Amino acid sequence: MILRCLLICFSLTLFSQTNNLAKACSFNCGSSHVIQQKDPGGPAVKYGNKSFNTQIPEKERPNDATISLYNDGRIYFFNVRKKQGRMFSIKPKGNSEIFKISKNPQSTILEKQLSKGYILSYLYYDNGTIKYNGIPKPGRFDRDINDKTLFFTHSTGKSIISYIVGHAICKGYISSVNEPINWPLMSKTLYNEQPLINLLNMNAGDRHTVNKRSNRVMGSKTHHRDMDQITIAKLLQGTERKSNNIFYNNVLTDIVASYVAFRTDNDYDKLLKMVFQDKIKIENEVHFELHRNTSSISEKLFGQPQIRASYSFMITRGDLLRVAISMMKDYQQKTCVGNYLRDIQKQAKSWPKYRPSKKNASLYLHNYAKKYGGKFYFKFHKMEDRNIMATQGYNGQNIMIDMDNSKIVVTQSAATAWDQRTFIMNVIRYGKLPK
Repeated sequence: MILRCLLICFSLTLFSQTNNLAKACSFNCGSSHVIQQKDPGGPAVKYGNKSFNTQIPEKERPNDATISLYNDGRIYFFNVRKKQGRMFSIKPKGNSEIFKISKNPQSTILEKQLSKGYILSYLYYDNGTIKYNGIPKPGRFDRDINDKTLFFTHSTGKSIISYIVGHAICKGYISSVNEPINWPLMSKTLYNEQPLINLLNMNAGDRHTVNKRSNRVMGSKTHHRDMDQITIAKLLQGTERKSNNIFYNNVLTDIVASYVAFRTDNDYDKLLKMVFQDKIKIENEVHFELHRNTSSISEKLFGQPQIRASYSFMITRGDLLRVAISMMKDYQQKTCVGNYLRDIQKQAKSWPKYRPSKKNASLYLHNYAKKYGGKFYFKFHKMEDRNIMATQGYNGQNIMIDMDNSKIVVTQSAATAWDQRTFIMNVIRYGKLPK
């Protein structure tokens, strides 16, 4: 099929005055196309003037030296946050299950991505076995990628928070996804008395409360995670809900994470340990970034202690797969948490960024989703009748789960520069890796 597609493209471009059509055909055919790095053998590049070199801008096509710089920056950021007391860690219990792993089948396209492209970890799980276990070969980067490497989840962490919400409901801390928000801290904001599902579905009507990148609140110059929730609540005082449309944003998910912490009160640590240690059975420590404790406002104003939870997780490749497996088992076995996942699937909203025919659509998994709900993507292009659930994180930290056929793809990558349709969606759709 790929060969036929390329032959057609070749014949079309014989009479073209440029090679743009050929490039587009190669990409759309799912060929061995690897997006070219900028200055492949050149020195490392630092983008912008940020304190921490942790996130490569999505438009960039970094060389290996730059990827190495940002891999080191991620570790530096983690150590700084640890020293600042802004990293919450959940230790493993020693009960993790060893993966059954088979020999990697040949996939020339995937091998080229791992040797010259931007995918840093690729795991394809099929009915209890890891059928493809891919990382770049030792020596490619200054620091080798391995099973102990910590990756940011980025927005995939939003879906992990949703999974924690499901456990909080099943343990009785929250009555249901339709429970109205009753939180003294947010009592004078637009979130008060809204059903929790609105916050989970990102249709809480809060577009006017944050900046375009959704990391600054009500005109503040400070990143939302560099202030506490009391300060955020103060900035949001007097706001009202506007619109029922989905507005995907970062601030809201941290508010949900902190709401769960509020509802569980002194049991929050206990809940997290139950989820990660007893349910997911992590092999390595899992961490998430805490909001800074910076409020100059008296806590007596709201009668609430500092609540600092966020969705910004750091996790190893294997443990992110364990998260996905746990979600899949809950869904399939129709446990209480599984019914929560089915509920948010039923209450999912039309996703406004469904655009499978858009140029470069394949750089973003969400372009193929028709529905969004409970911080997951559903109803994928040409798989609408199947129970597929997916997450998407900045620069390709993704999960896609086929609930019907017990198949999972988990990726971590350095840049938004690879075909997520070919390496994730089509693998789930057809049940096999690209050749």
